[in-house]
Amino acid sequence: MSTATRYGSFLLLLIGLNGTSVMAQGRVVLNDGGWLRIDGGAWLVVEEPTPAGIGTSGSGGNIRSEGEFNRIRWQIRNNVGTYVVPFTTASGVRTPFSFEVVGAGSNEATASICFSTYNYGTLGGTNWDNDGYRPTDVTHMHNYFTGAPSNNSDQVVDRFWIVDAGVASYGYGTRPAVRLGFTYDPGAATGDVRTGNTITSTSPLAAQRFNPPLDAWGDVLFASTFALGPVNTVTNVNVGPSDLFRSWTLSNVAQPLPVRLVGFAAECTEARVQLTWTTASESGSSHFLIWRSSDQEAEQMIGTVPAAGHSNGIRSYVSMDNDAPAGNLYYRLEGVDVDGSSQLSDQVTTYCGHVDTPSFTGWYADGALFVDHHLPEGGHSSWELYNAAGQVVATWPVMELHPGEHRTRLPLRGVSTGLYTLRAGNRDIGSAVRLAIP
Repeated sequence: MSTATRYGSFLLLLIGLNGTSVMAQGRVVLNDGGWLRIDGGAWLVVEEPTPAGIGTSGSGGNIRSEGEFNRIRWQIRNNVGTYVVPFTTASGVRTPFSFEVVGAGSNEATASICFSTYNYGTLGGTNWDNDGYRPTDVTHMHNYFTGAPSNNSDQVVDRFWIVDAGVASYGYGTRPAVRLGFTYDPGAATGDVRTGNTITSTSPLAAQRFNPPLDAWGDVLFASTFALGPVNTVTNVNVGPSDLFRSWTLSNVAQPLPVRLVGFAAECTEARVQLTWTTASESGSSHFLIWRSSDQEAEQMIGTVPAAGHSNGIRSYVSMDNDAPAGNLYYRLEGVDVDGSSQLSDQVTTYCGHVDTPSFTGWYADGALFVDHHLPEGGHSSWELYNAAGQVVATWPVMELHPGEHRTRLPLRGVSTGLYTLRAGNRDIGSAVRLAIP
């Protein structure tokens, strides 16, 4: 490793090999245009836990990260206050990042937040496509509305921020509640809104973070305040402890990164299919359309369910398809927003075998056994009642059973209290009903 210091303007170059900690001290103060540059996966470790741990004076100072693992590890522990990292881009534009702790985290001796920021410059090119340089815990840049396999990078500022409360050996047991403030350079030539983006330097943006357990960007949509200027800002981003994941970016508020359906499922019981789904958050949602197909191609719209409209938490929905045909069935949800835009889910499948499978439900009342049966085809059957030892204790002669749903009454006398099994003995129908006789 090496360090180089120039007094006056105070230039400190940190180069760390294999993530080496190059500098550890109580406070860092940068004044009159001083620079601190972190390269090669180095760490700047700040052990002063108050906001005074990093400060500037005079005409200010600059910290250059420009790499996911060129990190500042600020040992904040359970302190509160507004922590400001005076980040500056590789082209010399100051883009400070604020981290206001509004609810203290736990107080482990080394509990730290690790900060870094970088853009396309890690590629040595002018790549606006964030999918090519996303953080290591991020798996996609998919679109909020359509999901995979879309790439929403043209709607996203060309920069990532790492705000990591879970680095091994330095993480929190209980993470703090925070309020974040982002600054970015809106320029196209050397800034963070490159040519090739759909967003422009004036497009309103909002903060999003990637949730690795859900593999999703948009399970929560954070409210924020957007402001234009020589540099643009997104501030007042309130984040609870359970939402403080490490990788952040800024996206077009009209085209945010994806909200995904959680646990969309279909389950058939006889001729009825129960459809269940959850959303992790909703913004401007109007209703859901339910589509059904028997061949995965031709789809029929079979129902409409009102949506929440706006929701930042988990919301569950249930709908019934009460007239489902037999065989393999495929269902899809179409979420429709208030502006008329819509998005389709992937298909889920279930099998309904009610046409091919007889069903029987039975009970005892008023000296007789009653059996409700649903039969795909009619037939003839005798009936036999067995006790728990497997012995026949009653029989009924052959009778005609009609297709569809019907009820059969079987007179019964002289049988003691207990559990019995009633069987339809015909080979065409053969089925059993478990009965409790009082």
